[in-house]
Amino acid sequence: MLLSRLPLPAGVMVLCLGLFMAHPASAQTDSKSAPSPVAPGDLSKPVFNTTAPVYDSVASLDKAAKTVVAEVEGRPITLGDVGDAIRALPAAAAELPFDALYPQVLEQLIGQAALVIRAQQDGVDEDLAVHRRVAAAADRQLAEEYLRRELSKGITEDALLERYNKDIAGRPGPEEVHVRVILADSEKAAAALLGEIQGGADFGAVAKRASKDTTAAVGGDLGFRTREQLTPQVGAVAFELSPGQVAPYPVQAAAGWFIVKVEERRLRPAPPFASVREQLRQSLLQERVIPFTAAALTKLKVRRYNFLGQEIDAEKPTSQ
Repeated sequence: MLLSRLPLPAGVMVLCLGLFMAHPASAQTDSKSAPSPVAPGDLSKPVFNTTAPVYDSVASLDKAAKTVVAEVEGRPITLGDVGDAIRALPAAAAELPFDALYPQVLEQLIGQAALVIRAQQDGVDEDLAVHRRVAAAADRQLAEEYLRRELSKGITEDALLERYNKDIAGRPGPEEVHVRVILADSEKAAAALLGEIQGGADFGAVAKRASKDTTAAVGGDLGFRTREQLTPQVGAVAFELSPGQVAPYPVQAAAGWFIVKVEERRLRPAPPFASVREQLRQSLLQERVIPFTAAALTKLKVRRYNFLGQEIDAEKPTSQ
């Protein structure tokens, strides 16, 4: 199962799922699927050319948030808990179909509940340091939620579209190259295949016949890629080649030896609004955090103390 490697605690669950999703090759079991020169972590999703708003796919859970979906020693786990856990996942995982996420996330929450029960039975919840960290976590969550709610009020679809049109629309993205590769197990084998190509053999035909890469069936065609989407070794070579040029030597990478060809070069077109909407929203939120926090302090009495417990006079230098 895709999410079966997640550990039980929720906080660790998020981190480890992010790491697992960043290395999808670890889920491959087909021995014929050799690593591609595409850099790990390339989780690009389909991009739709639309400016239609994108809504939270888990929001419908809020309507039935109190529905109990599991119990551990009488401790309920609700649909609301499941929705919160999904929202806390890395974006690449949270966008998976709900029916795929639900059973795995539920099992993680059940495991977490079991650990909480055992911790309470062992008195861990009575530890003063644990009390402090739990209180700090609750305060942090409350502050973040207040910020999110208040700052989101002014972020409308019109505001997001205005920022998109100002900062992104019509501006080309990074340079990218249309790459083909052939993967061989050894430098000697790669050199022999490169010799065939330099002698006039068709690159795609050689790739289909001899490449060990997962792109062999399509003639080694990786499509357009930015430098960051390729492994460092292949990327460094590909971005030095001109259209139609084959690298004069095999390139060694972790997967083996690659023969690299560049078909075309271009500047990536600006991404559509739908694909960057959430990024724009987060950017607008971040811009408002500092002034909003400063405004929240107005008319509130704040007293500061040094590490010896002595009050600091704001009008005097801290060294006195």
